Amino acid sequence: MHHPHRTRILLSALLLGWSLAVPAAMYKWVDDQGQVHYSQYPPRDREVETIAPPPPPATPAAEAQKRLEETLRTLDETRKAREASRQKAAEEAAEAERIRSNCEAARANLRRLTAGGRKKIVGEDGVAYYMTEEEKRKKIQEARDQIDKYCK
Repeated sequence: MHHPHRTRILLSALLLGWSLAVPAAMYKWVDDQGQVHYSQYPPRDREVETIAPPPPPATPAAEAQKRLEETLRTLDETRKAREASRQKAAEEAAEAERIRSNCEAARANLRRLTAGGRKKIVGEDGVAYYMTEEEKRKKIQEARDQIDKYCK
């Protein structure tokens, strides 16, 4: 699970540590076999060349804080965009499933209506009765309209 607060603390600590770090001196020397070595600690029995550390970063604390805030804002915007994208994909998948289900139901309804024999349905009053030919034609046309709408 992503914790934006932890990310903010970690980035703050890294930037602070980076801005306060004082690089140690480095030493260069050559051993008896002619190999060049670099180390933070000079050997006692060799002549060494001191290599000066690079200058500290020229970024003032206020600028580093501003960069940190911009980075955190960008991370937050990216997270929100990713979440919105996931939500949209889920909604699109649910809509596609609804359409597929409606298509299957319309086709099954048309098959039942066009199969031979009289068709019995339940009216609004809850009483079952046989459809008239006119009602049957109307229901068949409604099923075909639903197929046109949902089965692309």
